[in-house]
Amino acid sequence: MAMEAITPEGFRADGRRVNEPRGIQCCVGGHGREADGYAVFELGSTKAVAYVYGPMEAKQRSQSLHDRATLSCTLSTATFATVARNFGRKGDRQSQERSMWLQQTFESAILLEQYPRSQIRLFVQILQAEGSPVAAAINAATLALADAGIPMRDLVVACTAGMLGRKPAMDLSREEEQAGGAEILLASLTGAKRVSLLEVESKVPEGSAFTQLYEMALQGCHAIAEQMRTCLLEHASEGFSLRKSRRKA
Repeated sequence: MAMEAITPEGFRADGRRVNEPRGIQCCVGGHGREADGYAVFELGSTKAVAYVYGPMEAKQRSQSLHDRATLSCTLSTATFATVARNFGRKGDRQSQERSMWLQQTFESAILLEQYPRSQIRLFVQILQAEGSPVAAAINAATLALADAGIPMRDLVVACTAGMLGRKPAMDLSREEEQAGGAEILLASLTGAKRVSLLEVESKVPEGSAFTQLYEMALQGCHAIAEQMRTCLLEHASEGFSLRKSRRKA
């Protein structure tokens, strides 16, 4: 007997309401500082890590633009990750497609014009794919870019939404994705109220169903953004305290 998508009391299989994201954990900075920016973003059991290198001088003429920086993005999945929907590993077609999504999303958000003739490289890897892995990857990338001090028009925050039965729900788990209902992925510059990415993961009926999913995903972006901002503020505060203690030493 199939498990109900939503109980009569309004709860999903994992105990959440339809308008609740999974638990969020963020880690910004550290990792020996091999990269200019580093972040880990966890959404429930889904986990992504992001590395940023740059801005740096473009090594090849083809990578150099006189009026702005060039951005290269790579999104892949670790071989040990639990892969939902055959999520792509580095080099395959699906991974290349999602790398292109990542690039398009951040090219519209980063102030590339501030770094002419430079290059920024962004690498994101899914370490655990237990639902909404691309959303987690985008959020990890945002935190890593902020850690690198690269200016953006606003934080780019992503969230999925899907139909569970006849009700829209935010931040789908792997089990909810596998149910095969309509699903969208939304990335938004939350403060500027701009959409930087909208992808339909499965067929979504036109009309009110799409509007409900869009509004639910946008609501999820705002909820996740609050926690990401808190994480960045805590990281900045820790950095300030560390510099202050070093000056006193």
